[in-house]
Amino acid sequence: MESDSHDKTKVAVFFSGGASALQYLAAEDPNYGELYDVVGAFTDQPDAAGVEACRSLDVPVKSNDIDDFYSERDAPMKDMDIRREFDRETLDLIEPWDADVILLSGYMRILTDAVVEEYTVVNVHPADLRFEEDGERVYTGFDPVWDAVEAGEPYTRSSVHLVTAEVDDGPLLTVSRPFEVHRDLVDALFEHGAADGVRNYVDSHQEWMKWLGDGPAVAKALELLAEDRVEIHEEEDGKKAYVDGEEGPHVMG
Repeated sequence: MESDSHDKTKVAVFFSGGASALQYLAAEDPNYGELYDVVGAFTDQPDAAGVEACRSLDVPVKSNDIDDFYSERDAPMKDMDIRREFDRETLDLIEPWDADVILLSGYMRILTDAVVEEYTVVNVHPADLRFEEDGERVYTGFDPVWDAVEAGEPYTRSSVHLVTAEVDDGPLLTVSRPFEVHRDLVDALFEHGAADGVRNYVDSHQEWMKWLGDGPAVAKALELLAEDRVEIHEEEDGKKAYVDGEEGPHVMG
């Protein structure tokens, strides 16, 4: 990340829902407004709950309705050529903010190279992305807490990583403290076929992680970036983050 060391890091937030990471940072992170400033926010959902949250924090918001964007072009949402076009419009919208970092706070869209090659992009994911099988991260995708609970994991963690063109595949910056899975409860629910009960448990567990895992992990990641304590090395098995000179991520708790 290139930034004048005497200036605060400028952060733009992307969200699709409540922008909970931004709300956490504003309420709980002492570095908010000190080491970094949130200079603006972008949403693909103009009626998202996070719009009002941004306004209450005096964070300017810009939006572009992605559903309308695709509908006007009569294209399916999975069309990534259209997504690249959408992302280019997004870049035009946020350009005046001159951001150093884009923080994804529940932004539910895959970003194309139009954005990730232009900015340092940081994402929080509700899973421990250090877990790998055959060199591939295990708990990626849109329902990783369910996947981890179903797989029998005793704990979950949140991970913050740099975003690349591959989903949930960028170098890890921080990993949150562990959150214990109540295995006796969950295993009994699975045993008796109570899938709705497991779903309710997983949703509550993820909400627990959101405020005590996602938020602190994002805050730490922004601190590391703002203080220039992260270096990205290109190695034989891909890009890796080094934090304070040691191979990352920074693990909390």
